[in-house]
Amino acid sequence: MASDRAAAPVYGPLRMTVPVREALAQAGNIVRASEPTADGQHQWEVTLTRPVPVVLCLIGHGGSQHRGLRLADEPRYLQEWNDSAIAWHERGDWIGCPKCGGALVWYEAGYVPGYRLCTRGHHALLSADGRAAKLVHRRTM
Repeated sequence: MASDRAAAPVYGPLRMTVPVREALAQAGNIVRASEPTADGQHQWEVTLTRPVPVVLCLIGHGGSQHRGLRLADEPRYLQEWNDSAIAWHERGDWIGCPKCGGALVWYEAGYVPGYRLCTRGHHALLSADGRAAKLVHRRTM
């Protein structure tokens, strides 16, 4: 049903490595330059239609604190926080639909934590740590 589809989410501003930017663009996502950080680092905005495996991280302190993306095999950013600084539901923003790989969008409506709708209309539920999702049928919720 077209009414069950979600619009592609937009995330940013984000700092990201060149390999992440290239992987996101190659997967069909829209990556646009955004405002630079206070320390002059470039930031980006992503319209996410198909997630790729990335590490979402928190970088910096105070007013210059921001989110960043890197690949798991890339070095950590300078001033990157430990993994526990990212909430499970934020990490889940970068997980693809278990059926089609499309972006998942928040769809909890206050009832089921981790419930998501994909951009093609599939319903999914994030794992407790936000690192995976499983397909669900609406009638079971």
